[in-house]
Amino acid sequence: ERPQIKKEFAAFANVRVLLAMGITVFGPAAFFTSITYIAPMMVEIAKFDPASVTWLMVVFGLGLFLGNILGGRYADKALMPLLYLTLGAQAIVLLIFSQTAHSQIMSVACILLMAGFGFATVSPIQKLVMDKARAAGAPTLASAVNIGLFNLGNAIGAWVGGFVISAGLGYAAPNWAGALLSVIALLLALASVAMDRRDGASSVLQTA
Repeated sequence: ERPQIKKEFAAFANVRVLLAMGITVFGPAAFFTSITYIAPMMVEIAKFDPASVTWLMVVFGLGLFLGNILGGRYADKALMPLLYLTLGAQAIVLLIFSQTAHSQIMSVACILLMAGFGFATVSPIQKLVMDKARAAGAPTLASAVNIGLFNLGNAIGAWVGGFVISAGLGYAAPNWAGALLSVIALLLALASVAMDRRDGASSVLQTA
């Protein structure tokens, strides 16, 4: 159907669409808070050779690849449970990373899992925004803006990571800061479902 501009912009006043977009911002921001500063973190804390950062980024890329497969495969089958799992697991991995960054083995494992769970959120988040925007009658503009919000999350993550390091909290601090961002995204996902259930219960009562 030909999009209606007024209707498309009206979607940005819809609370459900805004909640979904909030997840887009804070979910990916979580792992970008950590990975932006992975080089100094691994060299200064884990004592990797600077040249090792290259293959550590390959590990990160492998995690993104696996996460994309996971998210793409199950986004249609179990959208919200998948988001709960990936956002919660991402927060846990980042918290563990903040305490084990001195270990080279644990660092490699956390980089892989952080990337995997982090990128497994991308497909379900995009589908969630599309579903909510479609219900509001404006899927086109909302889905396009959502990609921009993903990049906004990247920028916020990098800023938060730089902020905690500049505050003197150490190179491992972006990990727990990222975990907090992942928890925020998880809370937004829970709020979205709670709102849907509340409205569903209201509809049943009105019908009865």
